[in-house]
Amino acid sequence: MLVNPVHHRHPYPFFTVEPAFSPADCACLEGLFEQDLPWREHGGAFYEVRNCDSTDRIDPHVLAAVVERMRALTGMPLTARVAVTAQTMAPGQRIGVHSDRPLVGFEAVRLVVQWNRGWRAEDGGVLQVHDDEAGTRVCAVAAPRFNSALGFIMHPGSYHSVTETTKPRRTLVFNFWHVGNSPALADAVKTLFARMQFGELPSLLDPLRVEAERSLPEEQTYRALVVATALQRWGLPERIIRDGYQAATFPPESPGTDGAAAAAIALAQWAAHLYVDDFDLAQWQRLNLALAPLRSTDRASLAAFCEVAFPGSRGP
Repeated sequence: MLVNPVHHRHPYPFFTVEPAFSPADCACLEGLFEQDLPWREHGGAFYEVRNCDSTDRIDPHVLAAVVERMRALTGMPLTARVAVTAQTMAPGQRIGVHSDRPLVGFEAVRLVVQWNRGWRAEDGGVLQVHDDEAGTRVCAVAAPRFNSALGFIMHPGSYHSVTETTKPRRTLVFNFWHVGNSPALADAVKTLFARMQFGELPSLLDPLRVEAERSLPEEQTYRALVVATALQRWGLPERIIRDGYQAATFPPESPGTDGAAAAAIALAQWAAHLYVDDFDLAQWQRLNLALAPLRSTDRASLAAFCEVAFPGSRGP
């Protein structure tokens, strides 16, 4: 399974492998397309496909083996969770350039496996890799040959597309979750910032807020208030809430906070990033070990969020 992959580094890391699965696994996986599946149509100029969730129709042992192999191929700490989507494209359909960036709580790694017997170049449906959102340049291609696969780590720059097909195209898309970007994390972020009221923040922040809102972009001051809200809701002292706001607006040249407080502020900044933006793998990797002291904190709410965002002590 997924043996002898060819790894590519440009324009972003991805790998191709052919054949992807054993003959026995192929028989089961290809057979999904002969079942009476609850297909959903997606029309429009950008994403023209028919798909459905097929996870429960696949042997759990096969899914577990795929997860384990993807952990080895990507070097990423993936959860045991995997979701498989069957996808078909009809003649004349295409998929536009997109990046599949990892939203908070959503999958972070994708494996695309093709099931098109007798494919020829004139059949189209080629998966293309691009180096920008406009898709002006094709940096690599993956022909949709039977039992061939392409896998990649999702991030804002993982641009790809599928050319127009001239015959039906069959694909299985395997989706995997990073341990630091689970659905539980999305729930934790939503709960942490539910019904935010910036007026409830300590008055100790007022001088900093006035100065920041007079001289800094609104986006930056808003993010700083979100950081302060996280610290407040975790029960941190007012001075640490103030230091967290300051770190997001006017970082002091010589921070006076101790290690545990600095780690709490870093976690609050990460929580704010997740709330305002998306999951950032590189930033998670940098923070993972730095936030280890928080796993033993006596503040239950802080420790709970840290464990969901940075579970255990596993490195990148």
